[in-house]
Amino acid sequence: MSFQGGPKEAARMLALLDPESRKRIMGELEAKDPKTAQVVRTLMVTLDDLKFLTIRMLQEFLKTVSLKELGLALRRSSPELKEHLLSQLSLRMREEVQEILQGPPQPKNIVEDAEKKVLKILLEKVEKGEIVLSKDGKEQLV
Repeated sequence: MSFQGGPKEAARMLALLDPESRKRIMGELEAKDPKTAQVVRTLMVTLDDLKFLTIRMLQEFLKTVSLKELGLALRRSSPELKEHLLSQLSLRMREEVQEILQGPPQPKNIVEDAEKKVLKILLEKVEKGEIVLSKDGKEQLV
């Protein structure tokens, strides 16, 4: 895996670290360059990271995000992500999200705002340690 520099690459590298190291490095970056730290922090999670949530983490996540915002945020996501998330939801929740996904077209700024809200909640939960984005598919236990 090669890295080419910039905030996107820094976010990719930090996402591969354990939470303690990530927190330490982000703290140092925050002290030196708060603007860059904020950019890197927002790039550390994407909607595609939702596919790495276990059922338990997804349930916890859904307690704090509205299904309407989730449905709007998923409008521009990959079919694989939509399918994966919908398969994890209860029938009632799945129907509600599908209704939003298949509903009338929405202005781009509304969809982008929903994406930002969903990602903000996801990032907060990751930073608090409530959610672990285990990209190797294994839930980390301590």
